[in-house]
Amino acid sequence: MQEIYEFRVQEQHASRLFAPDEGEKLGWTKLFGDKFVTVRKVKLYADDPKFKRVGELEALIKKEPHGFFFAGWNILRRYTADELEKAELFLLHHVATFEPSGENCGTQYDESSACRHCQAGARQTTPLFLDWKRIPKSKDIARTIAGEIVVSARLMKLFKQHSITGAKFLPIRHRPASSAESKDWFQFVADSSDALIIAPTKTGIHPFDEDLSDEYRCPLKDQIGLNRLSEVWISRASYNGSDIAASRQFLGRRGGLLRPERLLLISPKLRRAIEAEKLKGFKFEVAHLI
Repeated sequence: MQEIYEFRVQEQHASRLFAPDEGEKLGWTKLFGDKFVTVRKVKLYADDPKFKRVGELEALIKKEPHGFFFAGWNILRRYTADELEKAELFLLHHVATFEPSGENCGTQYDESSACRHCQAGARQTTPLFLDWKRIPKSKDIARTIAGEIVVSARLMKLFKQHSITGAKFLPIRHRPASSAESKDWFQFVADSSDALIIAPTKTGIHPFDEDLSDEYRCPLKDQIGLNRLSEVWISRASYNGSDIAASRQFLGRRGGLLRPERLLLISPKLRRAIEAEKLKGFKFEVAHLI
């Protein structure tokens, strides 16, 4: 497996580490408030000497008001054919995201059912109300900014054709005052949320900050971090063998419309079916059972 780190470096600081022709200039990006900055996408391996320097510059520039070296980051993991063939489980991630959230459209949650520390796990008490015209039409699975997951009728049909286990599909309504339901999109809910994330899985704020102060970790271990920094390891005893399952713990944070989210895990059988149908809107990573 190869790990490639992708950073969106603020152009005004890029010359402190990178040559003028290094990376890809992406243009203007809006950040906090009305602030716009130009950014450059740069990819590095962890053993590249510049990788460590990215972290050092981030820590240095962060001391300045609204200072930062990189505005965003991502980790790309590439696997050999043999690694993919031997994998017992996969993580479904980088799901296409859209707005508005269900809560914006009238969906209600029972906040009293959420963890009292991290506010993860509030129970949805109404149908999912969404402006389904805003769902990306070129995708087969997508999520709102609040983590509500919707799938296309095409993906739901695939589940039935291949006898895929572990999920149910619920109707989506346009608004509380209307009984109309989407014929093209459905809310996706995993039957099981018992898959236990264990070490050596790493979480943190970004690749150079593992959140040693536990700012985004719940004392009850419901929320285990802000972002995932490594591949995922799952306790074999906690996995029920279904084709799709959700993690017991959450990642992310509760703030405004944002909610901590569970990870979605799928079987090799489901991965093969999805790839055969060339469905879109997500990526896979190998997940480990131990």
